[in-house]
Amino acid sequence: MEVSMFKFVKVILAAALLMSASSVSAAVIISTDASDFNLTSETFPNTGFTNSNIVSVSGNITLDNAVGVGTGVGDFTGTAAYTNFTGALSGDEYVLNGDENFDLIFSSQQTAFAMDYVDASIASTFNLTFFDGASNVGSTSFVTSSFGTAEFIGFISSVAFDRVEIREDDGTGNSDEFFQFHTAEAVSEPGSLAVFGLGLLGLGYIRRRKAA
Repeated sequence: MEVSMFKFVKVILAAALLMSASSVSAAVIISTDASDFNLTSETFPNTGFTNSNIVSVSGNITLDNAVGVGTGVGDFTGTAAYTNFTGALSGDEYVLNGDENFDLIFSSQQTAFAMDYVDASIASTFNLTFFDGASNVGSTSFVTSSFGTAEFIGFISSVAFDRVEIREDDGTGNSDEFFQFHTAEAVSEPGSLAVFGLGLLGLGYIRRRKAA
């Protein structure tokens, strides 16, 4: 009983820290298991390299390359294309010159999305920031570690979003990551989100007790 109460208190404290950062801070869960999602693969028109946005055939996702954004000297994003560039992924893929910095803009609010990707050479950290309109609702990151192999990664947020900023940080110029995209729904609420919700309920209970 004491152990269970200790775990419950830790959950409440974790929730309190998240709530203190922002009233709309999202819990973002990362999954590399495609079976955690109902996926809709988004197809894009085959394009040459351009500075213009690239919009999926469905209109659900717009790809906006962050031209001029970078993390070091000579380390910036240039033009982008959606084309069968490497054959590393089946079909066409999103290709950027320079760092892979871009925004995913959704036509409606989402609580999940997913990507297939290949890293051809240098390990990179990708920082993701989730927005609902102009409001920053949460963030997360992942590190590429398997080279030349197609990988899947998906994200589930406890707060709805309509834009995700994706920024690469590898410390050097790098044009060796390629992407495909899915709109997605979580198959079921992951345990971590359920625990997060329990923590918020506990935090609310404590506040009500204090007010009384």
